[in-house]
Parts: sequence; C-alpha cells; structure tokens
Amino acid sequence: MANIMIVEDELNIALGLEKIVKSINSDIETTITGYAKEALEKANSKTYELFLLDIQLNDYSGFKLAKEIRNINKYKLTPIVFITAIPTKELLAFKQIHCYDYIVKPFNEEEVINVLSTIINYGIKNEEYISFNLKDFVYRVKYDDIIYFEVVQRKIKVVTINESFELSHYTLKKLEDELRGDFIRCHRGFIINTNYISSIDKPNNSIKLEGVKEKIPIGRKYKDNLGGVTFEFN
Repeated sequence: MANIMIVEDELNIALGLEKIVKSINSDIETTITGYAKEALEKANSKTYELFLLDIQLNDYSGFKLAKEIRNINKYKLTPIVFITAIPTKELLAFKQIHCYDYIVKPFNEEEVINVLSTIINYGIKNEEYISFNLKDFVYRVKYDDIIYFEVVQRKIKVVTINESFELSHYTLKKLEDELRGDFIRCHRGFIINTNYISSIDKPNNSIKLEGVKEKIPIGRKYKDNLGGVTFEFN
C-alpha cells in the first residue's frame, strides 16, 4: 500500500486533498499534519511515496521542510508537490529541491486530480528502481534485478542478475527501510529478494536462490520473516 503525507496547517484544505487522493486511488494511505517537525519525524519512521507540502506552515516554511526531506536518503527522488497561494516561490523550489509540481490555492478538484493522478497511478505504483549513492554519482538498479544483499567486511555487497557491486556507508537496517515488500531480512548478514527463492532447506536453515550457487543462511531471529513467503520446502 502506498503512503502519502499531506503537510497543510489548514485542516479543511488537508481533508479536501485527502478526499481527492482517495478518489484517485482508495487504497492510498494518507498522513496529515500541519507541522514540519512532526512531518520529519513521521518521514523518518515510515516510508512515503509522495509529499504534498504547504509553503507556509505553523512552525516553518514548507520550502525548508522539502530540503530536509531531500536530505533523507530514501527520499532523494520521491515526488514533492507544493501547495501555495504564491506560485512565484516555486520557480526557486523546482531548481533547488527538484519539486515535481505545485498546486495553487484556492484550487478546484479537477486541477488537483490533473497534478496528482499521474504520480499516483504511475509514479507510485510503478516504481521500478532503487537509487544508491556511489561516491560522486547516483546508481539506479531495477528492484527486480536484485537477487540479494550481503554484509561483507563492513560494506554491503549487492548481487544482481547482471553484476555485483559494493556499497559504503550503508547498513542492512537502512536498506530494510528503503526496500519494497519483495525483500526480506533472513539473517543478520543477508536481505534476499523473495522472487528468487527456489527452495528452503529447513533442517539446515538455508535458502537456495535462483542463479546463486551458495546457499543463503537463515538466522533464528529472522525465521518469522519467511512466514508469508510461498516456496518449495526441502
């Protein structure tokens, strides 16, 4: 289920936006707050696929909040839509924060649907890539191409169907927060893509992945993570 955060200090406007979002896709889960500080706390504790930010908030500007959201690694490319009565400020926002679009108050339902429907129906539902910061550039990899992640000498080894590479300054916990539902932590040193599971050896606590010679261990404390996965048992 996709999550959207609406940061708007006028409750009637926030509820109106929520209603429009639900009319586009009733399965969307929304979070509403009028405070930037609370928005940041929620953004860190949960993952959101879209932010709707009012420029003028109770504690400080939505423009400043957007920059702070961009400083969180998992939101480097997440769509941000501004809500404002002064559209001239957005020209700066587009350049500095990579804002997706903006909504000008007062707005009507049709205008909001035109801005949000593409993001919700295509940007959120069809997010195919994850981005990694590698030294001086951002490297994008398809989720479906990643087989597993492994901790190797304080670095994270990423194994895909085409290659393998290492990540510095990453942890498995950080990756758990960024990865979508097809990935599970099966061991303190491994996260696997469940789509590549070919079988599980329960007596020996290991997993066989397609295209991988070595078996992946299952840690005791992570066995419950496999509860909802469909696979062949050995």
